[in-house]
Amino acid sequence: MSFSDFEDPTSGFCEGASAPDGTEPVASTAKILVIHHERETQLMLTQYLQADGYAVNTAKNWETAFEQLQQQPVDLVILDLAISQQAGGNLLQQLLAFYPAIRVVVICDHCSLEDAVEAMKQGAIDFVQEPHGYLQRPFNPARIQAVVAEALKHPLPAAALSTNYDELITLARQAAQQCDFDRARELIGEALKLAPERPEGLTLLGQITEHLGDCLEALKLYRAAYSLDPAYQPAQENLDRAAFSQGKLRPRFNR
Repeated sequence: MSFSDFEDPTSGFCEGASAPDGTEPVASTAKILVIHHERETQLMLTQYLQADGYAVNTAKNWETAFEQLQQQPVDLVILDLAISQQAGGNLLQQLLAFYPAIRVVVICDHCSLEDAVEAMKQGAIDFVQEPHGYLQRPFNPARIQAVVAEALKHPLPAAALSTNYDELITLARQAAQQCDFDRARELIGEALKLAPERPEGLTLLGQITEHLGDCLEALKLYRAAYSLDPAYQPAQENLDRAAFSQGKLRPRFNR
């Protein structure tokens, strides 16, 4: 294995690197799914959120959204309350039942305050009122960006602390990618309680520890993970990189 097998040491980390044009790095790589029946609104929200560095997908109905969620986990859903209230059930309740670790912001046109409050009682983090005649007087980008940024800081629902080891590790990795290291450690701790013999949790904990500057402790964690399962390649790769790169190559949280 050579160090060229690893990605750019400064790419994709929380402190970021300057963009090629000299602008400041984006704030997040969180994944967002916009579920809205209006294509214009989908495009508008996508434009605003991509400007903040988020990866954005869109869906016009529950069926399309469900297909996307099965293919790829997301960190936040922006949900059209009108779709949620369509005949056949409450989409917000279904969404949180299937994916309890997803944060949800509802967006509504001509909805009542009671509707918004009820959505938040059901588990939505926040809501945004679409302005009347929004195609002529569109959303305030700063308002949308602020709501999303605050929602992503919101603690994951208690139900996210599942009893599934792989799910907990996935959530911990997502938290680490967002630089929410306290939450990542919490989730790793829960995962290790379930399966202390598996190496993924210790490897990820080592990556976080190394990223925060304690390379010696990270090496101990990588060695412990490798001893649990010598066939687990990420433990060996991180151990080799941390031992021989002298801090020039940084850990990544995508595996």
